[in-house]
Amino acid sequence: MARKSAQWTMFQSVILQWLSIGLLVALLMIPLVLFGWLLFFTNMFDVQAVTVVDAREETANEVKKIINEEIASSPLGKNIFFVQANTIEELIQGRLAKVRTVHVVRKLPGTIKAIVQEKTPVSLLLSGGKYYFLDEQGIAYEMARLDTLPGVVLTTVKNDDEEAMVTIGAAAVDASLISFLQVAGEKLPQLVGAQIGEVHVPSLAAREVKIVLNNNWTVLFDVTRPAEGQIEVIRKLIQETVSPEEVAAMQHIDVRIPHRIYYKTALGESEGQ
Repeated sequence: MARKSAQWTMFQSVILQWLSIGLLVALLMIPLVLFGWLLFFTNMFDVQAVTVVDAREETANEVKKIINEEIASSPLGKNIFFVQANTIEELIQGRLAKVRTVHVVRKLPGTIKAIVQEKTPVSLLLSGGKYYFLDEQGIAYEMARLDTLPGVVLTTVKNDDEEAMVTIGAAAVDASLISFLQVAGEKLPQLVGAQIGEVHVPSLAAREVKIVLNNNWTVLFDVTRPAEGQIEVIRKLIQETVSPEEVAAMQHIDVRIPHRIYYKTALGESEGQ
């Protein structure tokens, strides 16, 4: 009798162990099965909404269109877990030159959120009667309209070649011109007491630039050489070489040739070193 009782106790212990294991497996499997059912057999995790933040309305609509088209064309369907965020980010930056950065994130159960940083123009380009925003690389990234102008005054580069073609998303001018104008816009007014009025280039690929100051001085520069050195040559001319009367009558300065300067005043024309 005692032997049967011991066997029964052992049997109960084994049963309890297996029941415990079975219960543990069930506790683990049931949520997984439920999640798999929700994932593959319902539309609970399908993308239901696309939101775009930190972008203008026009840009936000363009970003949404790209995201929705990519999701619709995906062979994996609209399930949010299968949305390729990195691929979408690359598509947006490849198609929208005005977007500097974009970060795409998933928000469960069914929202895709795009955080967009747009470019800020550093200059305007007037070419063929149309205005374009330029970035620091000289890329024309967007047509400029009155309602899209920033709240700051931008230097406008006027292209004298009316036949030139400008492509959105491509470099319209060399980056050296943009950096040159940034330096000139800071240092020339400090030197001569006049602001830049107009900037002209003979063509989009030109190596030179004509700057017209609002004191009616016209200055020709070589944009392939640092602006600081050429402005220093101008400083020596107006502070150490010519008379105050000649400075007051100054009309034209040309520093395109290294180590030389040509200038013209209302009193006459001359050359210096």
